[in-house]
Amino acid sequence: MTEVQVEDMEVVQVENGAVEEGNWTETKVELTVNEIIEQHVGSFGISEILQVFLATLAWVFDAQNTLVTIFTDAQPAWKCKVPSFSCFSSSNISLCDLEPDTWDWIGDHKTSTVAEWDLICSHKFRAGLPSSMFFIGSLFGSVIQGQLADAYLGRKKTIVLSCLLTAMTSFLTSFSPNVWVYAFMRFTNGFARSGIGICCLVLSIEVVGRKWRDQVGNSGFLFFTIGFLSLPLIAYPSKHSWRNIYRITSSLPLAYSIFLTPFIFESPRWLTIKGRIDEAMKVLKKLAKLNGRRLPKNLTIINPIHTISSTNSTKNSSL
Repeated sequence: MTEVQVEDMEVVQVENGAVEEGNWTETKVELTVNEIIEQHVGSFGISEILQVFLATLAWVFDAQNTLVTIFTDAQPAWKCKVPSFSCFSSSNISLCDLEPDTWDWIGDHKTSTVAEWDLICSHKFRAGLPSSMFFIGSLFGSVIQGQLADAYLGRKKTIVLSCLLTAMTSFLTSFSPNVWVYAFMRFTNGFARSGIGICCLVLSIEVVGRKWRDQVGNSGFLFFTIGFLSLPLIAYPSKHSWRNIYRITSSLPLAYSIFLTPFIFESPRWLTIKGRIDEAMKVLKKLAKLNGRRLPKNLTIINPIHTISSTNSTKNSSL
């Protein structure tokens, strides 16, 4: 090799920044999390399918706690104690027009909150109070837990927290001594479960490619429907006690948060935005490994917040 050729090679090496203290090094490649997922991890491989399944599974418990009152707060059937002209259970006569000692609930009084606390006639408005309090709690919980997920805890930890609180408040609801305590516990349960739907949706769509986000976003409603359809399977064996229904539904999110959430990955996008680049890269490497791929060693993540800030600074300086 001639001296001219050697000099040319050295110039090319220096211009490309490929030589460092006489050793060959690869040029650093900077990509956003979206680009890494699209180009190297895979838009929707085995790792994304498992992540989406484990994350959206929590919607089952969200549906159960939201719609459980269909069974626990239902008005049970009634019958006449002594058939008479004024009491015919088969007619359209109202219970409020009958004497208290002429009729009775069919089955145990503990089959529902309406039967146990006589939430009928002049007390009928109290029967709707727990459901109203539940959705008020959900409203406040969505604001607070959404802020926690974005600013402090992240998506995964918020899901774990929400499931644990949902399990605890649902279990404590089963010990309500009256409708007022019951309404308050439904408020706390609504506050607790509000983080599930928000974080599950975001955590699912943040690990897949752009073209799959619509489909993944709709998968949560599928699991919500499964949760609703599973309620009769829980309520029928516990039809003699509305309290047992709450105890069963409380055990499911507890088991989920203990046994399944450890296998869920935190959102690499959220980690990147919070400046935790190394953790985000580890998550991406694990996702790529499950898909049978490997990330290039010279690959680094661009923080979109820093990119936007530098762009704005350049524009302001040019002005």
